[in-house]
Amino acid sequence: MSGVLSMVAVFALCHAGFGALSVAMQRHYADMHGRGQEAPPALRRRLQAAGASALALAFAAAVLKGGAGHGTLTWLGGMTTAALALMMLLTYAPQRVARLAQAAGAIGMIAFLLGGLV
Repeated sequence: MSGVLSMVAVFALCHAGFGALSVAMQRHYADMHGRGQEAPPALRRRLQAAGASALALAFAAAVLKGGAGHGTLTWLGGMTTAALALMMLLTYAPQRVARLAQAAGAIGMIAFLLGGLV
């Protein structure tokens, strides 16, 4: 996997994973859709599964590029950076979290697939 593509894949998939997990939380869901709104339980379960899957795929991308030791460190760095970016987004523009998480997931998957083929 190419170095730049793997870093893009790790960051984008971590951002998508944390974005999905944050939308699954009642507090952030209400911030995005208006106070008093609650996510249906089925949607929450799907978002939690999607978030965990995206984080696992980000880990796989990091380990494929850097091996077990360096890949784990890359993954932790990607998770930290993505969490900080998402925290700022949740603070200043919570309505954009879901759309940006979807876009990040698509970009991450494309980078993962392209990086695996190169």
